[in-house]
Amino acid sequence: TDIAISGNGFFVVNEAAVPGISDEYLFTRAGSFFQDNNGFLRNTSGFFLQAWPTDPSGTVIPANRNISISNQNVISRDFLETVNLNRVGGTASATSNIAIGANLPSNDSAGTERKTDVQFFDSLGNPTAVSIINVKTTVDNNWDLNIEPPPGTAVITLEDKTSPIPLVYDSIGQLEFLARPAEGSRVTIDGITYEVDATVPNVTETATLKRWDTTGNSSIGDDVADLVAAISTKDSDFEAAGGRVVIKTGDISTILFRANGNDNISIDPTFLLDANGVNATNQTSSFTVNQQAAIYADETQVHFPGLPASAETITINSIVYTFNTSEGAVSDGDTTIRLDTIPNMLADLVASIIANDPEFTSANVRARASNQESTGGIANDTLVLSSKSNGTAYTIVTSAITVNAPTNVLKTPTAFVSGTTVQTTYAVVFNSDGIPSAFNVDTLDIRDFSNGASNMDGTATGVSKITLNLGTIKEANGLTQFGGSFTPVFITQNGSQFGTFAGVTITEDGLVTALFDNGETRPVFQIPISTFVNVNQLGSRSGNVWNATEASGDPTLRIAASGSAGIINQTTLEQSTVDIGTEFTKMIVVQRAFSAASKIITTADEMLEELLRTKR
Repeated sequence: TDIAISGNGFFVVNEAAVPGISDEYLFTRAGSFFQDNNGFLRNTSGFFLQAWPTDPSGTVIPANRNISISNQNVISRDFLETVNLNRVGGTASATSNIAIGANLPSNDSAGTERKTDVQFFDSLGNPTAVSIINVKTTVDNNWDLNIEPPPGTAVITLEDKTSPIPLVYDSIGQLEFLARPAEGSRVTIDGITYEVDATVPNVTETATLKRWDTTGNSSIGDDVADLVAAISTKDSDFEAAGGRVVIKTGDISTILFRANGNDNISIDPTFLLDANGVNATNQTSSFTVNQQAAIYADETQVHFPGLPASAETITINSIVYTFNTSEGAVSDGDTTIRLDTIPNMLADLVASIIANDPEFTSANVRARASNQESTGGIANDTLVLSSKSNGTAYTIVTSAITVNAPTNVLKTPTAFVSGTTVQTTYAVVFNSDGIPSAFNVDTLDIRDFSNGASNMDGTATGVSKITLNLGTIKEANGLTQFGGSFTPVFITQNGSQFGTFAGVTITEDGLVTALFDNGETRPVFQIPISTFVNVNQLGSRSGNVWNATEASGDPTLRIAASGSAGIINQTTLEQSTVDIGTEFTKMIVVQRAFSAASKIITTADEMLEELLRTKR
């Protein structure tokens, strides 16, 4: 904290640590400042250094927090304050960037997972681990990206670079059970409430209230399994073939909810309580798992709110299927589809697709019937089609079929548009030379931390989303796909856990930056330099300080190294500007002159005495 000004100007100081109305602001070039027992910076003459406070970005703010606009040319306690290093405190920094470099083996078979575990820091400085899993797809040179919500969070959303509103690549939510839910507690998922009933199974249910039978269960794992089974059987949006609700691998107390391209998933665990009335899950408030963008979704749905007319057609992957009222009631595998009821029509259509198109074999479950209606009455009213295994696109074309959304308000599916192209775009795409040609995941949006940390959603009330840097397109500086083994090359991330104050550094322009033991830095003050029109007319005061006078003119506060203000040098003290040799020479000349004058006086005195003796 020793500082000196190289050039014109003065430091602003005050005789009081906390200046009052009667305490005078003075000016000095004596920069031998040190931290006293209260943390204030004062010099050896006892004067306290004044500076502008700054925000964490280094922008000057008023010392008086009731003032919204800073004034950098007024010497006042509203804008200046004594530099106090005890008030700096500690700091923590949320992660905003994760970079990964690795080689994904080109000879991996479809479905192979390559996992990279990364630690990041939330806004409170808590370290949290997240697993980034690359999954080899059935499409050559294409890899999917699977990232489950970190422990203690509710939902993670993977987004691409689309501007201004990014598209959702994937979104996954979770319920982490901490205790067994009590009788009568409930959770609402997509408008259907599942209420715990451990005493009277199979009681009357309604469209919006289903019973969650925990009869005979003895553990959290049993309760979780029963809830997943209830959701899968009582809401066909979550049937087992869809994989939208599953028990987390390796954790039987956690349920995962996976988005698709048709709708959001809303989850409200507010009233999911244990026997003591405490939340039974880590997640305590409502959250939403976001719908995937169509280009990234694995499935496309065609909803039938009513039967098509006879002779109308639907073309799927260039094969025409014709609806006909004269078709028999038995699924015979031809391309003529019966029209007695919607469920029978869909069952015949699915069987025909599987029988006539090798891309839709029953083993792949790429064509199935589902139910978009939540109120019951229709077993299956929606055709669900997956992307082709080789990645090529196909279209779904209808004649005059009415496929608009139903009137049911609980689940209104996206209206199907004739001529829709079905194809899935994956997270990482490589060229045939193993170099990436496309990255379709750019940021991670993580929300609802159970420890009270801010959402990492990039909003005004949260912190920035995490940018996932997987490399540069057409460069081998991140992910690559060459022959050989899975080889992690590097994992880097910013952010830090809580750190305490360790020191300061002061730049040439006077910016005081606090250093912390976790490696973080934060601007805290900006030291101004005061200049005068006529410095020779400043009033001298004891303690190597001056005060402004009418002749010197009013002080002008400047940022160091701007205008006529000099630069600030840290760990340096200003030396005397006197030339010692010249001063010694002057002193010798004066001393000799004094000696000569003394001799003259002595000689004259002796002559006077001699004259007096002669007279006698």
